[in-house]
Amino acid sequence: MRRLGIGVLAVILICAGAPSSVRAEPLQARLVSLTSPVSPGDDTTITVQTAPSPYPGPGASSRVQTGPQTACANPPQPASLLQGSVVRVVDGDTIRVRLANGRTERVRLIGMDTPEVYESEKLERDVRESGRSRAEIQALGRLASDFTRKRLDGRSVGLELDIQTRDRYGRLLAYVWFANGTLFNALILREGYAQILTIPPDVKYVELFVACQREARENNRGLWTR
Repeated sequence: MRRLGIGVLAVILICAGAPSSVRAEPLQARLVSLTSPVSPGDDTTITVQTAPSPYPGPGASSRVQTGPQTACANPPQPASLLQGSVVRVVDGDTIRVRLANGRTERVRLIGMDTPEVYESEKLERDVRESGRSRAEIQALGRLASDFTRKRLDGRSVGLELDIQTRDRYGRLLAYVWFANGTLFNALILREGYAQILTIPPDVKYVELFVACQREARENNRGLWTR
C-alpha cells in the first residue's frame, strides 16, 4: 500500500458551502426507523432522515488531516446499537447485514477504504492515479476482502450510526462492533488492510482512525508491506 498512491494517508472531503446549521435527528429516532417490524417478503427501502449529502461537487477542496498523536486504543462501545448478523462480505469495506427485524441492509463501513476488487469507475480512477495495474489493485483488494470475510462473515455484530446514515448509493453507513466490544473499523486500519477515508459529517472516530493507520504503517502491517 505504501506505493499504491490511492489518495493521501488521511483524507477528509470537505463539502464546499455546506450549511453550518445542519443537525441530524436524534440517534434513537433513527434506530426506531431501522428496527420497526417488517412483514415477510417486504423488501421495500427503509426511509431514514439524513443530513444533506456531504459529497463534494466540482471544485470542492480536500486537505490532509493528521490529527493529534492519539493512541490506537479500542474506544468504549456505545449502549445503543443496531443488532444483526453478517450474511455476506461484499469486499473489504462493504458487507450485508440481516437486522433483528429480518431486513437485510447493504452496509458501508465508515471512516476507511480498501482497494477495489470489482470493475468500477473507482477502480479505473485508482489505476490512473496510482500507476499500478488493474490486476495489482484487485489483488490488494482481495487481501482486504479476505481479512474482512474471515472476521465478519456469519458473525453477530452491532451497528453504530453517525450523523449521516446513508451514502449516495443508498448504503447504510455504520461502525461495526463485535459482541466483545471491539470496533472492527479501527481493527482493520490497525492491521493495515484499509486506509483512512473520512467524509464529514461522519467523523466521530477520525483521530482514532488516524492513529491506527499510523501504527499499521510504522509497523509495516498488512498492505503496507506491498
